[in-house]
Amino acid sequence: VSSFILLRYLNSRRIHTDIADKYLKEVRYQLGDKIYYALGFKNDSGGYELRNEKFKGGSSPKDSTFIDNGAKELVTFEGFFNFLSYQTMYYKQQQPERNFLILNSTSFFEKNLPRMQEHDRVHLYLDNDKTGQKCTQKALALDNQKFKDERSLYRQYGDLNDWLINIGTANKQQLRQKL
Repeated sequence: VSSFILLRYLNSRRIHTDIADKYLKEVRYQLGDKIYYALGFKNDSGGYELRNEKFKGGSSPKDSTFIDNGAKELVTFEGFFNFLSYQTMYYKQQQPERNFLILNSTSFFEKNLPRMQEHDRVHLYLDNDKTGQKCTQKALALDNQKFKDERSLYRQYGDLNDWLINIGTANKQQLRQKL
C-alpha cells in the first residue's frame, strides 16, 4: 500500500503498515471517468473486500477467506479489519499457532460451520451487534466446549477494531478530568 490517503486511513484504524503490506493490496478501480483507490482483502474465490475512508464494498465473487497454518485452533472474525487488528495486537510477538477464518459477511457463517467444527477449538471474535450475537449463540449451542466467545475483550465496543482504535481513550479522558 503506497497511497497516502490509504495509509492515513490504515493509521486511523490503527493497523500497522507491515501487517497491511502482508494481507492487503492497493486496488484502483474506475467508475465512469473517475479513478478510486481502496484497500483490497482477497477472498477464497478471487474477489476482494474493498475499503477506504468513504467506501465499503467488494468485488465479485463474494466469499470468506481461510488462512490455513496447519493448526488445530481457529480464530474467526466477521470482517478483515478485525483480523488485521488481531494481527496488529500480536505484532512482533509470539502468536499461538492458529488458523484464521474471515467471514467477510455473516451470511457465510452457516457455510463455514463445517470448517469451524473441523478444529479442536474455535475463538469467535464477532461483532457486538444482534447478528454477531446470533451467530455466537448458534455456535455455542452446537458445542460450548469447542467454541469460545472472545467478545468480552471488547464488550463496550462494536468490534475488535473499534476497541483497538479506542484503546486507552477512556484513561486519557479520566486523566484530563482529574487535571
